Amino acid sequence: MAIAYYPGCSLHSMAHEYDISARLVSERLGIDLREVTDWNCCGATAAHSLNHKLAVGLNSRNLNLVKDMKLDKITTPCAGCFSRLKTASLELGDPAMRESLQDLGIISEGAEAVQVEHLLQVMLEEVGLDKIKQNVVKPLKGPKLAAYYGCLITRPRAVAQFDDPEQPMALDNLLQALGAETVPWSHKAECCGGGFAASDTAIVVDLGGQVLEAARQAGAQALVVACPMCQANLDTRQQTIEADRGQKYGLPIIYFTQLMGLAFGFTPKQMGMQRLLVKPNQLLALHG
Repeated sequence: MAIAYYPGCSLHSMAHEYDISARLVSERLGIDLREVTDWNCCGATAAHSLNHKLAVGLNSRNLNLVKDMKLDKITTPCAGCFSRLKTASLELGDPAMRESLQDLGIISEGAEAVQVEHLLQVMLEEVGLDKIKQNVVKPLKGPKLAAYYGCLITRPRAVAQFDDPEQPMALDNLLQALGAETVPWSHKAECCGGGFAASDTAIVVDLGGQVLEAARQAGAQALVVACPMCQANLDTRQQTIEADRGQKYGLPIIYFTQLMGLAFGFTPKQMGMQRLLVKPNQLLALHG
């Protein structure tokens, strides 16, 4: 199964472990991820707030590159990139938008036909839980995990067209297929405030704190994410949140692909677990 792969800026930098683990587990499952040659930034998070047409144009170019690769589907592990690419693909269904992009020197005819899916969606809908279970050699027994979707993988519904926007279960189902126990909790689809990381840190500390507190109250021993912004936000700011709330959390923020890799028999080092700031030592001890 060949799919165009859009890593986005984060996975080539701060979220390198997400990129590596995504590639390794995809290869194990028979997914041929072909990185889009000469891809450009998708514009998340600010571009679409400042210039809508330019934001569509940035991703129209990416989708055109997929068309040039003779592929009809693109996937990305980043929730922000997914939202921007998917929005563009829908906007390009409007002939007036395609015509207006010509003013920017962007020829977008046919780009709207490229299907956009988050990597989690590919795992659930293209690979399937049965095949994932077949590749599990070391089930994730022991730790209680909070599946954290954030605000962009399933919303807005008209754009994402994936899972339930308020009570999603795709990530829970995948983790359970790996042998893990997931906890029911209130903030699985709430925003962590990552979009305000540079502009208003007080909002980030407040919203991120609400997410961590809800996970703690649910009995989770780690949060599992599918977004590099959520991971960075909750991992790097956890000490600040703890000081603000007077509460110790110590909750590792782990990419779902890292846990897939552990269940598939890859080592913690291969999955980049050492790069996490809040160390998952307890989880790894339970996993054996």
